[in-house]
Amino acid sequence: MNMIKKRSNIILVLVIAFFAGLIYHTVNIFMNADKWVLNSLNWHLTAAGNLDCAGTIYDCNGEVLAYSNGIERFYNDDESIRKACFHVIGDDSTVNLNNSVQNIYRSELIGYNYLFSFGMPKNLRNGKDLRLTIDANVQKAAYEAMGDRKGAVFFYNYKTGAVICMVSTPVYDPEDVPEKSDIDNDEQYEGVYLNRVVSGRYAPGSTFKLITAAAGLENGIDEKKIYQCKGHDKVGGEDITCEFTMGNVDMTGAIVYSCNCYFGNLAAELGGFAMTKQAEKMGFNQVIRFDGFESVKSVYDASDLNENELAWSGVGQANVLETPLNVAMISAAIANDGVPVMPYVVQNVSDSDFERETAYADKMLTEQTARKLADMMDSAVQQNYQKWRFSNTFDVCAKTGTAEVGDGLPHAWITGFCKNEECPLAFAVVIEHGGSGYDNAIPVASAVLDAVEQSLYSE
Repeated sequence: MNMIKKRSNIILVLVIAFFAGLIYHTVNIFMNADKWVLNSLNWHLTAAGNLDCAGTIYDCNGEVLAYSNGIERFYNDDESIRKACFHVIGDDSTVNLNNSVQNIYRSELIGYNYLFSFGMPKNLRNGKDLRLTIDANVQKAAYEAMGDRKGAVFFYNYKTGAVICMVSTPVYDPEDVPEKSDIDNDEQYEGVYLNRVVSGRYAPGSTFKLITAAAGLENGIDEKKIYQCKGHDKVGGEDITCEFTMGNVDMTGAIVYSCNCYFGNLAAELGGFAMTKQAEKMGFNQVIRFDGFESVKSVYDASDLNENELAWSGVGQANVLETPLNVAMISAAIANDGVPVMPYVVQNVSDSDFERETAYADKMLTEQTARKLADMMDSAVQQNYQKWRFSNTFDVCAKTGTAEVGDGLPHAWITGFCKNEECPLAFAVVIEHGGSGYDNAIPVASAVLDAVEQSLYSE
């Protein structure tokens, strides 16, 4: 009799444990539905064509960028647009492009309603459509301007945060995915899964002089003080060199003609602590997160630099590394009285209470410093780069960079912003081993601005 009672108690305990586990599992799935959608064990993802019933993705003008027909996923009809949007949209995979809309917003696109979708046919899932801020034709212009060169192009609205262009190269066609062996072994696909806007780190070259100038202004350096550039100077017992002898320059002249000697001496005068403090105020040594995207850290570390290396760091060389995202956000801060807005890519999620609000990053500069830097970048365009090389419509302030690297041609840079109220865009362009920023990065920025102009004024 005791044995029967003992067995009954064991059975009762097992039954209670079973139902408790079932309740826990059910509640856990219900509370974490979005994570379940993204789990690799979920049939949503492991079925052939894992986005075969996902929602449609549109650009800011209603152009279809990606859609499903219940059997497979398709992308825009224009091959150049498909490729241009590759790193923003992503492909069908869950692992190739983490920093992409189809991974970040996969649960919204696929849809998952626990009460009504569990075990139901795919066409009854509650997938949503996305409208992005990017402009497909601007993306195409940037992609075509880059050609077969590796690099990144990023333009965003420094008043609202809306990203209109985020292009990284190289790419492949998401409707014609190469074999894995080709991706692994073909040089044209080297780094194809890397979104260089957020995950590429480069020596910033002379674009970093904006940070050094900011450090000087914020620490009481007189920007009118004259420095005599002889084309070279000894700092810390070794040379700092310029491209040519620039003569007497103040801080504005040193920005306009990109005087290494001026900014090398300034960085050495300020010291590693002040330079590091200003760099970190302007986004270095920290991850930048926006709209589900996540950057690697831009790097500024003066702790082990000697005086000459510190001087070279002030012109964006030595051990300095920066992401195109951070470069663009610095220009945005300069344009926006010292406070950059955070970028975003998704404007709207259909049939949802999704609301987009402008978000501000930490203040980088005082208003006074931002306006002085803006004037210097304006002078660089007017006196050196020439306005017509950018746009006949928009008033551009900019700074180029030609970043020396140990293997091959320098990286070509341009960063800046448009002063026009109807086109408040901040931007950064980098071309890996692209040579001169003046000769090679400016034309890419110009091509994007031409496409923006056409988009704004073509009716």
